[in-house]
Amino acid sequence: MTGGERMALEKVTLQGTYFYRGGQRFLPVGAHWVPAVEALSWAYQWNPESIAADFVKMKDLGFNTVRFDLFWAWFEPRPGDYNPEAFAQLDFLIGLAHQHDIYLHPTLFIGGEVGEAFWDVPWRHGRHPHADPQMLFLQTNHAAELARRYRGEPAILAWDLTDEPPYWIAGSQTTDAMAINWTRLIAGALRRYDSEHILCVGTSMEDVSHGPFRPDLIADEVDFLSAHPYSIYAPGLFPDAMVSERGTYCGAFQTLLSAGAGRPVMIHELGASSAQYTPERVAQFDRTTMYSSLAAGANGFLLWCYTDAAPETYRRAPYLRAPHETQFGLTTWDRQDRPQGDEFRKFSQVVARLDLDGIEPAAAEAAIIVPHEWAQPHGVFSRLGLSGPSVVPYVSTQDGGALAGSPAHEAGDENQWLTGAWLSALILARRAGLKAAFPREYTRWQDYPLLLLPSPLTSTEHNKVHVHTSFWEAARAYVTAGGAVYASVCADAAIPEMENLFGARLEDHFAPQEVAIRFVKPFGDFKVGEVLHYRPGRGGHQHWPALLKVSHGEVLAVDQDGLPALVGQAVGRGKALVCAYPIESYLAHVPGAFDGVEPTYRLYRAFAEWAGVKPLFRSDQPSVEVAGLTGKGRGYAVLANHSPNNVEVVVETSLPVASVRLLTADCSYPLSLQGQSWRMKVSAWNGAICEYTLQPA
Repeated sequence: MTGGERMALEKVTLQGTYFYRGGQRFLPVGAHWVPAVEALSWAYQWNPESIAADFVKMKDLGFNTVRFDLFWAWFEPRPGDYNPEAFAQLDFLIGLAHQHDIYLHPTLFIGGEVGEAFWDVPWRHGRHPHADPQMLFLQTNHAAELARRYRGEPAILAWDLTDEPPYWIAGSQTTDAMAINWTRLIAGALRRYDSEHILCVGTSMEDVSHGPFRPDLIADEVDFLSAHPYSIYAPGLFPDAMVSERGTYCGAFQTLLSAGAGRPVMIHELGASSAQYTPERVAQFDRTTMYSSLAAGANGFLLWCYTDAAPETYRRAPYLRAPHETQFGLTTWDRQDRPQGDEFRKFSQVVARLDLDGIEPAAAEAAIIVPHEWAQPHGVFSRLGLSGPSVVPYVSTQDGGALAGSPAHEAGDENQWLTGAWLSALILARRAGLKAAFPREYTRWQDYPLLLLPSPLTSTEHNKVHVHTSFWEAARAYVTAGGAVYASVCADAAIPEMENLFGARLEDHFAPQEVAIRFVKPFGDFKVGEVLHYRPGRGGHQHWPALLKVSHGEVLAVDQDGLPALVGQAVGRGKALVCAYPIESYLAHVPGAFDGVEPTYRLYRAFAEWAGVKPLFRSDQPSVEVAGLTGKGRGYAVLANHSPNNVEVVVETSLPVASVRLLTADCSYPLSLQGQSWRMKVSAWNGAICEYTLQPA
């Protein structure tokens, strides 16, 4: 900014989960900006009038933040030789940001962007950008140059170290150690000269794919984490229509899974192409995912992307090779609203009404454990109990190249086994009215009243997907002290001293042709004789059930052969429940499993009721989730309807609420309380926010 220009934007910091400016917290909302006509050539096909018009339109859509690319080769055409024209362009964008009250969120070193494209630097010469010493030296210098020039610039919301690492050109060759070292170096270079700006790494689905830039490996170096919930690009995890109950939980799943690493999470990219789906379907997906993610605790929403590409871009790469990339926009290429843009505007207007001072996402009732071996870097033995000199060194075959110089063990199938079960457990918990979190194995999971351990967390062969053997001793102590644990098992299960916890032990396993779990005792709202049906799948031991030998546990349900399927017992002041079938994995592999009537959530609800745990909020419709953003004496209940039906729901709370108001884009209006509940309507594939106050203590 020049001395005569007014600086309208105020410095942004992080205060707890949320961003903070000018005395109040706020949610950054906007999208990733790629111009329609110039597209990814905008820096060297510079059109300031068109860019200024884009900012006017972005403001009309409700943006307060815009994310965009800083192309490495444009800023640094030769090693150490910086392009003054590139910095002048960035200065121009900063001026527009102040003029329109839209923060900038620049992402460095692009890098991979649009389709299969990788926008390289001409002097890389095949060197690995995450590992080569000279490349690391040049990247740290590049980051430092930006930090020196723009430290103290309030228009910059945060520096994004890069978009969707590992760099696409070297993704399969990037190890955990490379990712950690790269993040430390780039973050360190920025902080050396700019200690005030917030940092993140714009990861895509590194969390659910167990990539080298997964949250636990970079959390120490950044201030918040990123999620790009593209469920359509993960069909193994989301074998459903894009607009489906499971598909619209993708954002919440990533938000909660990443937040377990100890940092707030922003939805950095979200959307789908109108060349593949109708704009109306994209709008339904976006708005449901945004409300669901907000309920999970997401602290911002920057969608992909601002505009469609103009037709003249179709004849050149990358759009020539990637037809779907042409129409991700909130607007058409000539700045007309698409349905998703209209829905985004409404969402931005509603969340702008939130007073987030003193507000944080409510604590969860249920913990779904993330194994230490999944979270930690390959080749780290800090929790293995080894001590003293190692005359005969311990080397793990499952750490591969991190130790022995052999190729790294690829845990693709095993990781999908775990993430599929995690996702099923999360959705079942939400359908049961329970908020779930993903604490790591060696953090304070004992603070949650319920512990959910879906198979393969109870398994033994692949160390990345199960808890350590010593975990079970802690679980027994937790239950004895009043906690409640639910576990499902499969043929690969191994639980030492299992009888002491569950009142049953593993006897054998078998391969069923069908699965029918019939209740022989009342449990929750299950009546004797009610049956749950599942498709067993064909995954061998992963999908075969365990044969349980019951000692002092109570058989609550049996299977199609009359064998124990569900066994529970009280232990000390707590409760323990084991299912002989890996039902979460069964659901993970069934297309559209959660669309329509799927009753397994009633098992989770019955477990919570048996344990005496009452959710903070719950609705009477399983497809309508509710979660709290809570503060002293007040807060918000955020709803998301994951179904194709317009519904009237009854929302119940365990809080002593005094009043409830429904927030809309331009006002709020009161809802009628009936005790600790209220009735309201939520339209299909949509959400709502209710503001509540509490009765005086």
